Amino acid sequence: MRFLVLFVFAPAISFAMDLQEYLTLVQSKNKMVQAFERQKEAADLRNVSGDIGLVPVLTAGASYVEDKNPLGQFAMLQATESKVTDFNLGFSKKFSTGTTLGLSADAAEYENPGVVGLVALRKFGTGSLGASISQSLWRDLFGAGIQLRREQQGFASSAEKIRYELQSKQLLINAEQAYWNYLLTIESIKISRDSLERAKRIEAWTRRRVSDGISEKADLLQTQALVAARQLLLISSEDELAAAKQSLRDFLELEKGASLPEMSGNVSNSRALKSMIQVLRPNKGLPQIEGSKVMLLEAYVSKIDVQARKLAADQVEDAYKPDLVLSGAFQTHALDQTMPAAFGNSTSVDRPTSKIALNWTYMFDDEVKLAARSSVKKDAVAATLISDRKMLESESSWSELNRRNTELTQQIAMADQIMKIQEERAKAETDLFNKGRTVTNSVVNAEEDAGTAKLNLVRLKTLQRKMEAQGRLFVVVE
Repeated sequence: MRFLVLFVFAPAISFAMDLQEYLTLVQSKNKMVQAFERQKEAADLRNVSGDIGLVPVLTAGASYVEDKNPLGQFAMLQATESKVTDFNLGFSKKFSTGTTLGLSADAAEYENPGVVGLVALRKFGTGSLGASISQSLWRDLFGAGIQLRREQQGFASSAEKIRYELQSKQLLINAEQAYWNYLLTIESIKISRDSLERAKRIEAWTRRRVSDGISEKADLLQTQALVAARQLLLISSEDELAAAKQSLRDFLELEKGASLPEMSGNVSNSRALKSMIQVLRPNKGLPQIEGSKVMLLEAYVSKIDVQARKLAADQVEDAYKPDLVLSGAFQTHALDQTMPAAFGNSTSVDRPTSKIALNWTYMFDDEVKLAARSSVKKDAVAATLISDRKMLESESSWSELNRRNTELTQQIAMADQIMKIQEERAKAETDLFNKGRTVTNSVVNAEEDAGTAKLNLVRLKTLQRKMEAQGRLFVVVE
């Protein structure tokens, strides 16, 4: 029991998060990332909902009419009024072949008080069953238009989903940059504090030398200026740290008062640009890229958009074709004294109504129709030109990113060498100063140069880590 109590009241152990754990937490907590995921799901659902016109439709109705119009249909037989009770049921379904099927059932009862002569018309019932079918033989030929719409919607949905994926990647890149900025400010503060401590030691040493009459007051003022400059740099770094922490909190969407998780990372750990590239294996029908070419995700989206625009133009072309529709209908009729009896006999085919028809429609090629067809074709051409341009920009971006990364690697190597030299120089100047063999100005300059060199190296490494993150925007399509 004692061990249980200790376990319950023991403080929580916190672990420092690395970059991957931090990005995973951003994906799970950031509402924008969650919104992008919901939007991708919505795009899939919109793709499915495009077949809403193929959903079966059931209709049902009931009506009661009381007619005392002296010009009514039974008024000539001296009926004082007419009462009609009607019930109907209908079903329709369009198939992916473009075939439309309809079924109907109807039952009605008529009351005509006061009818003279034809007693059977005073009260009687009717019933009927019907079936109809129609098929386009030109426009939307056997579902060609439906297939076009499905293909176009599929491309449009894929492009929409990848655009949301691109926005999600860009948010993660920004989140990663905030992560590296935070580590940079942590390192900057550490360097600033070390530099401040060294400056204070030089200032204390100089103060003693001035009191001993070995150094001049100007030397003391110079070292005091160095301490003040180091303090200013530390204050600036602490301000940057506060801003960096707030940026991390915003990406993690932490509540007010919640503690920021501890972050761990090493800005010296480089990553190969190719390791950041996502490999895409697109579904059947999406554009394939020969040779597994590295490209911007945005450029690949533009290729999908071209296919969607071309299919949209084909849709409009199909929609404005002349239409030739073959249709047929068959309906039974039953008549009896009551509505139930009449409807019970509605399956009889003794007195049916049959109809077969062939209807042709044509929309004239006026200015409006030609403009509608021309506009979508021009959209498709424009999308092709934009895609070609984005492919060129993609190749240039990948080449430039590699060039800059290589150049930055060389700069880091040189900055590292400079830092080591400046640290050795500062150490040597300090030793000479302690032996009284150099002036204060030389020590101060060496200390400043060493601090600047070390901070510059960290900044260059951080810049390269941020640059590597840009690789997330590139994909290889297999």
